[in-house]
Amino acid sequence: MSKKGVTNTNNIGANIRAARMRADLTQETMAEMIGVTPQHLSGLERGLVGTSVPTLMKICTELNVSADFILFGSSSDTDTASSTLIERVQRLPKHKADIVERYMDFVFELMDMDPNQRTGK
Repeated sequence: MSKKGVTNTNNIGANIRAARMRADLTQETMAEMIGVTPQHLSGLERGLVGTSVPTLMKICTELNVSADFILFGSSSDTDTASSTLIERVQRLPKHKADIVERYMDFVFELMDMDPNQRTGK
């Protein structure tokens, strides 16, 4: 039994497909990125075949999503606001998520600065 009921390959496949579509990737491009054939990825997305842990890890990395998102359809965070923000960033293509990360690094740097430094005083 999973966290949210029985997880089956149909749910996993639908979650992979949704994440791939949000990343604006074709099956052919995604298959090449994770080292499988487009036919295998198609079967995976339709719930006809399973996948190995190494392939799941590649999927998560390339789609910038957590394994929880792929396996259960959401992240495991309990804080709803944080969970929502994390899931929104996870849905972005990797290059866009990297931009968000750079902006957040900048914001955190500003937060650590002396208030007079921020205003230029």
